[in-house]
Amino acid sequence: MDILGGIVCGLFMGTVTLGALIFVLYSSRDIYDKLAKRLPPGISPTLVFLSLLFILPAAWSVFGGIAGALYNFAIDSSPGEGLGSSNQTFTLAIIIFAAIVMLPALLLIVLRKKWGLLLIVTNSAFAGIFGWILPLLANWR
Repeated sequence: MDILGGIVCGLFMGTVTLGALIFVLYSSRDIYDKLAKRLPPGISPTLVFLSLLFILPAAWSVFGGIAGALYNFAIDSSPGEGLGSSNQTFTLAIIIFAAIVMLPALLLIVLRKKWGLLLIVTNSAFAGIFGWILPLLANWR
């Protein structure tokens, strides 16, 4: 049940990531032309975007399955409620991981304010989905 909860959370995070990607595409109209210049001949930006559309949710669901397995391990090795979760250790580990990943986003805020803010919102969604919703789904029996 823990792994299935992780897969569901991964699919939800994949949806959040796709929404963020769509925002980036619409906020920067020239990104298609910039990407076309950098890609090798024969590969169009449309192919890259369509590949991302199919790969992102699948990759997040694999990550979610791994997170569910780690949650199962965390429940067995260090049980204990806290931080609004059924396992304090797992939730704290997710929050610390999200904080470490957010450090480059803080630099991006200085360079491009709207993309940096988008990364902070997406990263906060990651911490909420995997830190609190995953334990909730895993213990929903």
